[in-house]
Parts: sequence; structure tokens; C-alpha cells
Amino acid sequence: MGESVTALKRKWVAERIARCAQALAEERGIDGFTMDDVAECAGVSRRTLFNYVPGKLDAILGAAPDPDPALFSEFLAGGPTGRLGEDIKAVVGALLDSKDTAADDVERVRRLIASDPRLHKAMRDRFGKVATFFAEAILTREGPDADPLRGRVAATVTLALFDLALENFVADPETSLVDHYMRVFGRATALFD
Repeated sequence: MGESVTALKRKWVAERIARCAQALAEERGIDGFTMDDVAECAGVSRRTLFNYVPGKLDAILGAAPDPDPALFSEFLAGGPTGRLGEDIKAVVGALLDSKDTAADDVERVRRLIASDPRLHKAMRDRFGKVATFFAEAILTREGPDADPLRGRVAATVTLALFDLALENFVADPETSLVDHYMRVFGRATALFD
């Protein structure tokens, strides 16, 4: 079943807020605009804006996609294939496939992150939270005898592969981000065959 109208509207508003914040940051620099400017550009009230993002950096970086609850539950239960690497690939692939990402948007965010240490730190903090989330999910999946280092290694490698896929996507936007990720993931696993 597709997304509800409310979910689609929320997604659309969140994307509009991010695009406005990114455009303002490129045009004026991070310190050259206010959250009121973002709200005006996005066509939302200040109150609505803060229901979506807590501040400028989050507005610029945009919302992170959420994993499909059914697929994530299946992952925690040991699926969909029963092999950790393949199952991580499936969850991340579905996550990337759920977010319509234009190469120009990715490139703009990458430029902004490279241009300001605050954005770079905010993105690293986000990646750190995602890595912790994945590591905890792997430990939950593998049970009480799980090796915590295994979960952290898997999460860190997954995020590094994602970053490489983003670089490839910016260089080759004709290929989808999920296809780039699958190719990078395949190359990484082939190293250990």
C-alpha cells in the first residue's frame, strides 16, 4: 500500500524546507539568513517550520529517510536472507530507494558541507547516530552472545560504502543512488571472497 496523503504532504514540505535552506545557504552563507527567511521561502509558518526542523543545520541537511518498518522488523528477526551482509544491503537499498534524490541536490549538500565546518560536524553526528542505530540493530538481531565490535564494524563499513556511493552518484546521476550503492557494496564484498 502507498504512502498516505498526510505522509506525502509531510515529505513534500520537508523537501521544500531543505531546498529553501540550501538555496539560502549557498546564496548568503549560513549566517546570512534566518529561520524566518526559510519559512518565507518554503511558504510555511515559523511554527510549522520548527515542527519539521529544530534549527538551520537540520534544515539545510534535510530529513533523513526512515527504514521500512516491515523490512526492518524482518532484519531484526534474521531476514530477509539470513546472511548479515546481504540483509544490510537489502535494508539500506530499500532506504535509498525510498528517497527520491536528485544528483544536483546531493552535490549542493556536499558543497555546503565542505564549505562549513558546522555542517560537516552536523553530518558526521548524523552518520554517527545512524552507525549506532545499525550497530544496536545488529546486536539485537544476533542476540545476547553478539560481538559488539562486529556490529560497529558492519555499521561503519556500511556508512563508508554509502559515502562512496554518494560520490559516484554525483559523478554519474544517470544511475540511481541505490544502483550505485549496490555496485559499491558488491565490490566491497568481492574483496573478501
